[in-house]
Amino acid sequence: MKTVIYLLEASACTGLFYSFYFLFLRRLTFFTLNRWYLLVTLLLSFVIPKLQMPVEAPNANVLKPVMYIQQMQRLEVNSLHINHKVVYEPGVAWVKVIKALYFTGALLLSIKLMIVLVIFCRKLNGKRLAQLGFVTVMKGDKSFGNSSFLNVVFINDEELDANEVRQILSHELLHVKLLHSVDRIIAWLARIVLWFNPFVYGYLRSIEENHEFEVDRIAAGNDEKGKYASLLLKLTVANQATIFQGFSKAPLKKRIYMLFNQPTSNMKKVIYVLVLPMVVISCLAFARFEHVQVNHKLNLKLSDGKRLRPDSVNPYRQKVKRTLGQIKGHAAFIAWTKSADYQAKVRAAEKLKNEIGTFKVVGSITSDNVFIKQGTLIQRDGNNYILGDNFGRDKDVHALLKPGDVIDIKPSSILYGKNGPLVIQASFIKRDNVIIYEAKPEPAPDYAFLYEANRVRFADGILTNVDRYSNGKWKTAIIAVNGYQIKFNVKPSAPEFDDIAQGDHVRFRFVHEVKTGTKEYTVNDWISISADVKDYGIKNPDFFFKFYEKI
Repeated sequence: MKTVIYLLEASACTGLFYSFYFLFLRRLTFFTLNRWYLLVTLLLSFVIPKLQMPVEAPNANVLKPVMYIQQMQRLEVNSLHINHKVVYEPGVAWVKVIKALYFTGALLLSIKLMIVLVIFCRKLNGKRLAQLGFVTVMKGDKSFGNSSFLNVVFINDEELDANEVRQILSHELLHVKLLHSVDRIIAWLARIVLWFNPFVYGYLRSIEENHEFEVDRIAAGNDEKGKYASLLLKLTVANQATIFQGFSKAPLKKRIYMLFNQPTSNMKKVIYVLVLPMVVISCLAFARFEHVQVNHKLNLKLSDGKRLRPDSVNPYRQKVKRTLGQIKGHAAFIAWTKSADYQAKVRAAEKLKNEIGTFKVVGSITSDNVFIKQGTLIQRDGNNYILGDNFGRDKDVHALLKPGDVIDIKPSSILYGKNGPLVIQASFIKRDNVIIYEAKPEPAPDYAFLYEANRVRFADGILTNVDRYSNGKWKTAIIAVNGYQIKFNVKPSAPEFDDIAQGDHVRFRFVHEVKTGTKEYTVNDWISISADVKDYGIKNPDFFFKFYEKI
């Protein structure tokens, strides 16, 4: 869906730019300026919809991820790959039909272009008439004559006198010198991508015509316009819209009119200044604007010691009651992250995670810490560590070890806190080069959603089955997660769901769900939905501010 939107936006840009050319520029004799206008605006039509333009908005209503900082930090070594049982329902059939039609059209035009290039390559094996510097002049015929492409010129000198051949050759050499073939290649590629867009055909036709107007004015000069017009009339052929520069392919009436037309006054060049507002309008209409929340005083750290950029801090937080003890504990933790002890543990954890280390078993320990209920005390290079039980999943690991054992450990994750040594969760353990323990894989989750501290439910799943009102706005959709389906209903007055499409992996927040089946829920009171788990994305103004507040 995002690709379809991009193609439509690029088409709209071509329509805007070409309409300006058609209304104001096509009758002007500034052929070189017109050439660059057509070429640059065609390329801009593809660039503008892809632009990401940051907007600094200190007071903007921007939602960024809430940060939870715990007193025990976890350093992941290897990412856990969990097999989620996701139910994905195919989208509406017409989406597939549109994609099939688009790619069929693009493929047919690509094949046509390849055929034309193959014919051109075959013609290079024909009779060579002359070599003028880097330009090769080839013998043409009735089906392939008096044209040019790249640095090759084809001349069909049948029924032409020497002066006429000279004029045609001069004309085609100008096409080569001015690199008109490059413009036509770009226009053809744009036609392949936007073949369904009528304006791209206008671009292709106008680029070809402007090339001929530009060359005719130079080649004919001031004294031979009559003879040149007679030659055009003599060699007139139908417009075949190929990639080659044909001597007399552009409409004869337009070329003769432009040939004898008085040059446009230089004062009218001011019209080209209006191009700048056109570009600005296109950027405002089709570029992506990202609101950036700036706070230069914030200087927080992640668990791996890296600093957060000021614009990545969320100005919102969950509405929960915080005790005085929690507030003091959080402040103490922030102070510890600035200490030498914290930095030393970060460096030690980084070093351990990259290697299989050899340790000596000292004994067993128990703890009231939520992360370390039971563990084995181990030593290495005179430093103490704790071998954990992978958060209670592998309690039998400690029964395999006894004091004095020398073991090799491959860490899966490493925990570190303010008090006590680092805690190593093992991926596997070797003793005497024999694996005696290998961590059990984390079981696949069997739940539809989890809870935040403010009791808001959240689910990470695939967006499917989007149904819409007659005006195109969302009516219902389904989030498929861990084998469950959460259907949510949307009011007609709800915000637009921009930047989210069917098939995206989303984070969905909601309350007041109703169980409608064994693994099915229905939600009317949704809070937010985002394709980025670090961002709230689209929020429901009816519920969001009931559960979140500005910091």
